[in-house]
Amino acid sequence: MDRTAADYQKDLLWQAALETFYRVAYTESLMTSALQIWRPVDGILKGTVTVATIASVMVGWMAWGTPAGKVAWLLIAGSAAFLALLHVILKISDRVADLSHNSQYFKSLRLNMERFIYEMEANPDFPLEQFKITFEQYREWLLVGSQMLKDDFVLTRRHRQKVQEKLNQQMGDMIV
Repeated sequence: MDRTAADYQKDLLWQAALETFYRVAYTESLMTSALQIWRPVDGILKGTVTVATIASVMVGWMAWGTPAGKVAWLLIAGSAAFLALLHVILKISDRVADLSHNSQYFKSLRLNMERFIYEMEANPDFPLEQFKITFEQYREWLLVGSQMLKDDFVLTRRHRQKVQEKLNQQMGDMIV
């Protein structure tokens, strides 16, 4: 059977769609994994600062007249101040918000790509030009999403490899 130029272009679209899907899924997985690290850190630091601030006030009020009370107050207040500064310097709340937004963005794009690939699979005679236009739109969304990403020191090479290995296991036969 002779392959037409349209068949060849469909094969190229398939390959590009699967590669793009993988890229999107990988980025979503990275954002989600970083969020799973930062969200508990954010909560723990906020909770610890709150408790330490309240304890500092109580210790200061009850034990200020004793030398041990002053030292206890200094340790508690100093710890609360240090943790609060650490939280601000690392911009943890901003990181959590950005990662959450990016994770949702890439999840939405991944789901759209899944639907797109399913439509190509369900209808092998899909209209090439229409699908190319849709695919280009998804590629544009990937570009926009990629420009929103920020570096994060928790995403080490080793962490990225673990995320990729897990994704490869999940995707199985889809990997190109």
